[in-house]
Amino acid sequence: MILLREPLLHFAVVGAILFGVYSWLNDRHTEATAAEPIRLGEGDVRWLKQTWSSQWLREPTADELKGLVDDLLNEKVMAREAQEMGLDKDDTIIRRRLAQKLKFLVEDTAQLAEPTEAELRQFYAANPAQFETPGKLSFRQVYFNPEHRKDAAADATAALGALSANTEDGSTAGDRLLFGDSFADIDELALSGMFGADFARAVFALEAGGWQGPMKSGYGFHLVLVTQHTATALKPFETVRDAVLSEWRSAKQTEVSRDYLIALRNKYGVELDDTTKAVLGPEPAPKVATQ
Repeated sequence: MILLREPLLHFAVVGAILFGVYSWLNDRHTEATAAEPIRLGEGDVRWLKQTWSSQWLREPTADELKGLVDDLLNEKVMAREAQEMGLDKDDTIIRRRLAQKLKFLVEDTAQLAEPTEAELRQFYAANPAQFETPGKLSFRQVYFNPEHRKDAAADATAALGALSANTEDGSTAGDRLLFGDSFADIDELALSGMFGADFARAVFALEAGGWQGPMKSGYGFHLVLVTQHTATALKPFETVRDAVLSEWRSAKQTEVSRDYLIALRNKYGVELDDTTKAVLGPEPAPKVATQ
């Protein structure tokens, strides 16, 4: 009776029961898969040769090839045993790798699609911003350095009136700037890289003619005189056809992957709490092909 009260005995009994149940379940699973032998064939050997040759720039010797095949066989055997033991369950690395392989497969499938000429032109017309020559402008600027002035913005405002009366010379009104005072045929992206996105956006919104400002950049304040403005222009389809095809394929790949994932979610069912739903937002419906 004393033995029945021993916690160690209870632990041993429960452990034995759990081990027996696991062994029984594992044996049943093993029996179900025992009829599926591990196979290696000509394709595997050819793949091993190609992989070796691409790395070492020569064919493997007979002994080297034997070692490669032996390693692959051992890998497959150990992988099968790991699956039998359930080691692949709830493993983040394995889950991500499987998802990655499926993702590559879906993307490769999407790349098989080829558009008609009409589809390409339709895509070109629907996405003009991707195939435009960016707008450019030429301008002069007068810079007011806040590190050298008590109130650079006020000084710029005061100088604006004088410059408006004399558009020929503004070099003596401001401070020296490393980039210089004049800029010719510069696009918004390049200007943004020099002065910041807000300044570039504001300058490109200006009409040509007349000093304007003050306009703030990362360096301080500027008065700006736009002398020439060239608007964006859509490149002719014939000159960008290859780029249109590349962008169409990329968009098609994204579309196919999105629809496939939505279909998988519907297939397996997904339960989300309110917090997760709020994060994900409304889910788009898959595109239905028309006959």
